Amino acid sequence: MLQSAVRANWETGMHKAWLLAGGVTTALMTSGCVVVVADDGDDSKIFRQEHREGGYIVLDRDGDYSRLAGDMNLRGRLGGDLSLVAGDVDIDGLTVGGEVSIAGGDIDFRGSADGEISIAGGDVEFDGEAGDELSIAAGDLDVAGRVRGEASLAAADMNLTARFEDGLVAQADHVEFSGDVAGRFKLVAAEELKRRRMGDPEHGLVVISGTVRDGGDVCARTVRFENGANIGGALNVWAENAPEMSGNASVPGLNFVPRDGRDCDDILDD
Repeated sequence: MLQSAVRANWETGMHKAWLLAGGVTTALMTSGCVVVVADDGDDSKIFRQEHREGGYIVLDRDGDYSRLAGDMNLRGRLGGDLSLVAGDVDIDGLTVGGEVSIAGGDIDFRGSADGEISIAGGDVEFDGEAGDELSIAAGDLDVAGRVRGEASLAAADMNLTARFEDGLVAQADHVEFSGDVAGRFKLVAAEELKRRRMGDPEHGLVVISGTVRDGGDVCARTVRFENGANIGGALNVWAENAPEMSGNASVPGLNFVPRDGRDCDDILDD
């Protein structure tokens, strides 16, 4: 079911973020220390492969880089895998030849990785390139750039402007999609309808103003298609009311089915 792709990332990712980053790194931040979890080479080699510049650690190394730390700011080049458990993380122009795994507080990722990227944090901004799958669990989430593998995303509020080349599965309470997606497409907003939030117009809202090339499935409380929306293939929409259309939105293959208060996991099967 849908949870196998999205909810698993949410639960395991957020567990890592809040238990590890919230517990271990809080102690590290108070002491100001950095723990090297795993590294290659002797100490002199490590120092030659990184230096500090403008508040950033600038890497130039072929191996892996793993740290438990307070706040981490990284730039440069890394040939292997990147693994961080930290407070706030700022990745600016870092190229990674392997995989990326980050658990922390507020995370900005502006870089690229040839392998899979997994991020769990509070406010997360991703504006880069994922050479393989992208998995993010966050509170507030913005995703831009390019994702070559399937993206599995979970957040409270989500803004998606990226180019997704191999599918997108996303779950949030409020989703804004203005990107471009090919392949599998599933969006869920408000998997369970919260009566206490029925007065909030953004509870369960999906706004689509981008390109969905191969159709897909959307389950939400409210669905709105805005200027720029271009939907190819059949798009199945479950919502409390018929989707709203504005401007030049093009949805020729729309199939609307009233949700009637049902949970999305009772509607959508993987």
